[in-house]
Amino acid sequence: MRLSRLTAGIALAAFVALGLPDGMLGVAWPSMRGTFGQPLAALGLVLLALTSGYLMASVASGFVEVRLGTAAVLTAGLAASAAAMLAFASAPSWLLLVLAAFVLGLGAGSVDAGANAYMALEHGVGQLNLLHACYGLGAALGPAVMTALLAAGLVWRLAYAGMVAVELALLVAVGSSWRSWSGTRRTPTRKGKPGAAVPFALVGASVAMFFVYTGVEVAAGQWSYTFLTASRAVPHPAAGLAVSGYWAGLTVGRLAGYATGDRLGPLRLLHISVAVTVAAVAIYWWGHSPVAAVAALAAIGAGLGPIFPSLVALTPLRVDEAAVSRIVGLQVAIASAGGSLGPAAVGVVLQGKGPGLLPAGLAAGTAVLLALHLVTSVAAREPG
Repeated sequence: MRLSRLTAGIALAAFVALGLPDGMLGVAWPSMRGTFGQPLAALGLVLLALTSGYLMASVASGFVEVRLGTAAVLTAGLAASAAAMLAFASAPSWLLLVLAAFVLGLGAGSVDAGANAYMALEHGVGQLNLLHACYGLGAALGPAVMTALLAAGLVWRLAYAGMVAVELALLVAVGSSWRSWSGTRRTPTRKGKPGAAVPFALVGASVAMFFVYTGVEVAAGQWSYTFLTASRAVPHPAAGLAVSGYWAGLTVGRLAGYATGDRLGPLRLLHISVAVTVAAVAIYWWGHSPVAAVAALAAIGAGLGPIFPSLVALTPLRVDEAAVSRIVGLQVAIASAGGSLGPAAVGVVLQGKGPGLLPAGLAAGTAVLLALHLVTSVAAREPG
């Protein structure tokens, strides 16, 4: 039990570290592009490199985990992340920085998929929600750290130099607990014949849920400021706080999932989360007052929060144990794609038709999410 808590603690710390650079990048970018003499839009190239590495590593991680174990996946991911942070801290050229972003994506994708699969098999839905809350903590701390550093007149590179130390400390922690990462499975898994085929329709619909979920989650966070200020007449400072409230709601929802998930079970928690999201999105769409819009946005975050970890927690119950790591890796990769393509598609629609269509777009995405949830629940013959 002590060893299990140790590895869980390392995974939680790794997810805080996973969120830190994601949060830092937006604040660092004006200074970063000044260092390399790049235009504002060049951030897109960094994000493209980051996402490409993320997709490759998350898909591959399941196959590596099956052969070499969770500790090997995490070690590779943390080593890649440390190397990328070192390059960010010292890169003399723009090309090297873009390459470092690709390597950072490789590291982040490995850690994300590896830790998710480990928690799903070893600890269940409660700890998975806490894992993702830790990512939210890191993503919230990242901007604060970078802002404080720049306000003190220091260079943006120092934050990434500090991240090298964080990644190396995590590497030491994983290395010193190597054997503890292959413990006895304490989460129930799907009963089936060894080597039995994974239900294709079920897996396909489940993976699609990850794409739609992250599309809705990121689109709500990225475009709500524009919607609130342009279509609901919310003052700019209040709109900024409302978006912060959305991300805070997401984290609070995951903490609630941590507190109640093991008692409710992943499917019941997923039922509740999807229902809250549907209701909150409806209010966001039809509630025309600024107060209703701001409150509904926070509720959307709270509803969405437990969905991703609950979906991951259901994976061992829906597919054979031997396939869990590979499926989780695929889920993380598809989620990353949804988080990039979904908000981009919404942006195209809003540019052509106006920001007032954001709630309708979120409602459409949420309706698809609900439909997929019902399909997967029926296909898996899950009660509750």
